[in-house]
Amino acid sequence: MNNKLSILLLCVATFFSCEEDTIRPLVIDDGVSPSSIQNIIVDNFAGGAKLTYSLPQEEDLLYVEAEFIRQDNAEISRVRASLFNNTLEVHGFGEEKDYEINLYAVDQSENKSAPVTTIIRPLRAPIQFVGESLEVFPDFGGMYVSWENPYETNVSLEISVLDEFGQPNVVDIVYSEALEGGVAIRGFDPVEKTFTIVVKDRYGNIYPTQRFVVTPLFEEAADKTYYRTLAALGLTIPHETPAFNARWGLENIYNGDTRPNVRQAFLSAASSWIDPDGELPGYEGLNAQYFTLDIGTEIKLSRILMHTAAFDKDTPKVFDIWGANQLNADGSLDGWVKIADKRETIKPSGTPYGVDPTQEDIEAAERGFDVLIDANAPPVRYIRFVNRQSWDGNTLIKIAEMEFFGEIIN
Repeated sequence: MNNKLSILLLCVATFFSCEEDTIRPLVIDDGVSPSSIQNIIVDNFAGGAKLTYSLPQEEDLLYVEAEFIRQDNAEISRVRASLFNNTLEVHGFGEEKDYEINLYAVDQSENKSAPVTTIIRPLRAPIQFVGESLEVFPDFGGMYVSWENPYETNVSLEISVLDEFGQPNVVDIVYSEALEGGVAIRGFDPVEKTFTIVVKDRYGNIYPTQRFVVTPLFEEAADKTYYRTLAALGLTIPHETPAFNARWGLENIYNGDTRPNVRQAFLSAASSWIDPDGELPGYEGLNAQYFTLDIGTEIKLSRILMHTAAFDKDTPKVFDIWGANQLNADGSLDGWVKIADKRETIKPSGTPYGVDPTQEDIEAAERGFDVLIDANAPPVRYIRFVNRQSWDGNTLIKIAEMEFFGEIIN
């Protein structure tokens, strides 16, 4: 009995000893602030600066903190750097002027040193380059906006159209960090409109609002009664992917029914289909699916409206579109022009294949996907669709309807 009692007391003592060790502070606050940062060197760059300094020689030093204000009346911003570095960068300044930066050394007890103030003078901010590079020109049903972003910074472009009272109504907000960006704004009659564009960056900097007066180009839909498959024309060329069966023939792609997963949809041959004529030159190794369509008229295309299922396994995800005015007997792409390169169907929710589509995803698919055509593409009559990848990773494709818009030549 005594042995059991001894063991019990030992366990209790051990428990309290462990609990005491657990709650004891790892670092005892000595109440002493570290010494200040020294020997600061400033290297200014576009929209910010790199600060190099000497760290105080203190054992409990934890990090260096910079405090600054980017814009008038803005809140204080803070950036921290590890004690294992002797450099710190500050970003997001919108003007070429002097800014004060306060540097602190901070120890493990969060004691701060006295501030050391240094002055930076950033070079022209990245947002300035984006705003100054904006170019706008008339496009089918609207306008095309292009810009350059040499520092690949995160920017947004808020594009609005002025109403009859001169008030801006937002028509699109584009987010980009691409080196070169561009977007087509469509859906307008060929009547003079005034558009405004406001460029913003992630730090709250705003480039002055710019106004553009644009008269959209006339856009019309090609008449579907003139669409034809090659089979309907009595033509056969190499590399054409056959329909899965007669029920899912390519002619269903222009019968006016945009509903997917019904008899009116078009389904390519199984993804295991191998091109008996060899792979289409330029697409070797992809096991891509291809089909060719005669629009029946020569047209300067602005966009193609494509209706598919809501990100089903057979929904095209990445694809190319080619155009020509003559067909090659050998089925090659010689003489063809790629008018849409690696276009994608974008899922608004951003979720991968296999995750049920949201209501927003379903509504997007029901509206159809606007495939924008390169503005410098020539007028064409024949279209070749090359599916590079479907949403399940294969190349089995299902398309309910395709409509072609632009300026009809003849």
